[in-house]
Amino acid sequence: MLKGWKKITHDDVEKILIYNSNLDTVEYFNSIIYQIYSKMIYKEINNKLVIAKASAIMGTYSIIKFFGDNTLNDSLLENKFTLRGHDINGKNDKFGDEYIYDTNECIKLDGSKFYPFRKALSKYKNRVKIENGFSDDIYEILKLYPTHQTKLFKFIIEYPYLVTVTRVYIDNQILGFSIVENINAYNGIIIQELFNKDMGVRYASYIVHYCNCLNNKSKMLNAGGSRNKNIKFAKDKLRPYKLLKIKRLVSSNKLTRDEWFYLRDNMV
Repeated sequence: MLKGWKKITHDDVEKILIYNSNLDTVEYFNSIIYQIYSKMIYKEINNKLVIAKASAIMGTYSIIKFFGDNTLNDSLLENKFTLRGHDINGKNDKFGDEYIYDTNECIKLDGSKFYPFRKALSKYKNRVKIENGFSDDIYEILKLYPTHQTKLFKFIIEYPYLVTVTRVYIDNQILGFSIVENINAYNGIIIQELFNKDMGVRYASYIVHYCNCLNNKSKMLNAGGSRNKNIKFAKDKLRPYKLLKIKRLVSSNKLTRDEWFYLRDNMV
């Protein structure tokens, strides 16, 4: 079980896209870009794809299954894997519930739920413009954020065929941008969604998110979890359609140091 894993690279994109095309419920780490960025690994077991992440932190070794047929779960647990997913019976995942936004619901702007959106858009309705694709304007926003956001963006632009990029302008000045990885025809993952904090637009996040929904009609968009109260507040206020509960089930047997290095040294 620990032998023959392979690090996911751009050469494996088409293989994973085939599996993603059949997903009804999409978790954040179904993002191929994040799988590559996070150095995840994969293996076909009994002709079924399994995606996992191996880590070694402060003398603790683990392999976490992020994707794979649940018929393999008992075998993976016996081989000291941790299981993670919305369909796993276990403890709450440390990243928290994942935020799912219904783009069609947001576009309609019906009811009190979307009052802040209507208020923001009414103030700027004749001044907002949407543009598609990458542009150097995005760097004007990235420079306002920690450097890891620029690092992530530079990685994303290596995979333009996987994403929809929405840029939002007010009076020809960039207000924000959103990047959605297209998982299949009905699901996407918001990899990056940032706005210009220096413009002084009070409801900037509402406007950017609304324009992103317009540009990704008829999709469910997963924006991931929230590890702290500030991220939770920011995602809550954008009015999610639902929260996807993610669980973890840890094997009762601990992965040893020797086993972890055996997996690492026997990658293909």
